[in-house]
Amino acid sequence: MCGICGIIRFDEKIAPVAIQRMTAAIRHRGPDDEGYISIGDEGNIKSFAGDDTVASLKNSMFSVAGGSFSNVWLGFRRLSIIDLSTHGHQPMVTSDRELALIFNGEIYNYKELRQQLQSLGQVFQSNTDTEVILLGYRQWGRGVLDRLNGMFAFAIFDKVAGEVFFARDRLGIKPLFYSLSEQGIVWASEIKAVLQSGLIRSQVNWQGLFANYQLQTTPSPFTCFENIHSLEPASFMVINVYNKKVIKEYYWHIPINKPSITITAEDAVAELDYRLQNIVARQLRSDVPVTSLMSGGIDSTTLTAICTQQYKGFDCYSLGFDGSGLGADELPQAIAMAKMLDIKQHVHEIKPGDVIDTLDADLRHFEEPYVNLEPAIASSAYLHREGYKVVMNGLGADEVFGGYAHYLDYRNWQDRRKLAFLKGFIPPINDFARKVRSYLSIDNSFKYFINSRMGIRPFEIRQLTDKSFLPVNLFLRDNVDARTIPEELSYYDLKYYIGSHHVYRDDLSSMRYSLEVRYPYLDHELIDWVATLPLSIRYDGATTKPLMRKVAERYITAENMSMPKKGFNLPLDHWMKTSTAIQDYARQHLDALEQRDVFDKKTIEKWWRRRDQGVYFSKIWQLVTTEVWMDEYIDA
Repeated sequence: MCGICGIIRFDEKIAPVAIQRMTAAIRHRGPDDEGYISIGDEGNIKSFAGDDTVASLKNSMFSVAGGSFSNVWLGFRRLSIIDLSTHGHQPMVTSDRELALIFNGEIYNYKELRQQLQSLGQVFQSNTDTEVILLGYRQWGRGVLDRLNGMFAFAIFDKVAGEVFFARDRLGIKPLFYSLSEQGIVWASEIKAVLQSGLIRSQVNWQGLFANYQLQTTPSPFTCFENIHSLEPASFMVINVYNKKVIKEYYWHIPINKPSITITAEDAVAELDYRLQNIVARQLRSDVPVTSLMSGGIDSTTLTAICTQQYKGFDCYSLGFDGSGLGADELPQAIAMAKMLDIKQHVHEIKPGDVIDTLDADLRHFEEPYVNLEPAIASSAYLHREGYKVVMNGLGADEVFGGYAHYLDYRNWQDRRKLAFLKGFIPPINDFARKVRSYLSIDNSFKYFINSRMGIRPFEIRQLTDKSFLPVNLFLRDNVDARTIPEELSYYDLKYYIGSHHVYRDDLSSMRYSLEVRYPYLDHELIDWVATLPLSIRYDGATTKPLMRKVAERYITAENMSMPKKGFNLPLDHWMKTSTAIQDYARQHLDALEQRDVFDKKTIEKWWRRRDQGVYFSKIWQLVTTEVWMDEYIDA
């Protein structure tokens, strides 16, 4: 788990200071080591050290500060998880100096792949998963991607082919941002590092920003920055350094419409349990201690229980806001479950004052607006102080198994579609009428999904600004044709709510404090298998994630099973009502946003007056974070 960055300039050489600025911008992702390579005129790979390169390697390398100008630079920051020795140093170069790799992530099946590669004659110099990718690419070329089970973003320089091969994992857990032009490409694990290259002009991508307003996140491959993109999940990109040719392809697709296997509900429960145990066993592989985030809900609690069976002395972390179990707080249930499992528990309660102290810095770390604060930031800071580098997370079960209300509520939408003809008879005379017209316009499952996730609606964006934009359903044009609506919703949840939202924000939050997060429920082999189950087992029409619940019953208490579903967000809307400091912060930044003369002041003030209503609070906070984002990244 690390931070990676790089520069390719087709027709000019640049000084190493650009790559140094980039790695400095993502030092938080890897404080344990630092490394660089440049590619010479003949494709020769030269290695360099930085200030944080481990001493035993630093003494045998030239300093990057004294490096000569080059067309290609690769930079790396290391968070040591697997093989803590210097053998895990990156950029990693093969013994023949023909391949060089920078890699961020974890390959969970690296031990099995290592054995396969050794049987094929590949000779290893380390015990890392990094070298498995490198030698796997030497053995199988681009086909190595089909064999990797894990989360990853990497770039491989191939001297013989004169190419750089970029790839990202199937669900987009690990990020890779890039800016591609006729001059070359700049890429990194975070956008702030791309900007620090000094080669990219920071400009607002208004379409990306408005998509962010509608979906509460900016969907890949777009970002809120003009000419900066996110490499899409499950895809690779190849750039030829010499002829400038660029190739982009997908190597996996979210499964949909798969032929159903013959299996009983009871056997499906047993099989899911077995698969989860195997997945957890692989994802517990680490040369540093591992803990889990246990909120008290079904998914994280079941995951923690499985971990305790396989990891002697396993402990957990639980976050609360007031310890009452009310609202989003599930702390009492989490504490009770930890006692039942007889494991050590780190209990962390957050108060408004704790948030205020780091509020501005936290918001400036993020690279797009958002409707709330990330609890993962506070969790990561706490676990970092406790000395942890790896944490298991229950994210993904809702998307894979159908855990959200819209998997049941869609039938109400289908019934109301019969009233769509009334839209033409409702004049848009006020916001309520506009909302009704907007709802009656939902004529497919993609629009229904967007509506369930929507922050600021298209008609509200038109009120807010005079800039032209496309509603996100036209912007993305992503309609799938599955057998049932729930199956389509799972596809959209995995593509947009996981890949562009949850894991993106988790990565920024956790890696700010050098913490790696692993997601057993997002194992792609599990997702492929679930897609083959009879739909009656996946979605029974009466409860959310019925299959997952049956497995959970084997591990957790009836009280945990019966808890109503709660979103895991900081109660920022409540804190704004009770904390003048947070309210003053919001008002200050809204005033600054109004001074930009980009957004309609009357609309902002109308929303501000209605901020006590949850739906308007989220819109207000999205505008507050817009001002922070612009001040940090656009004005700089």
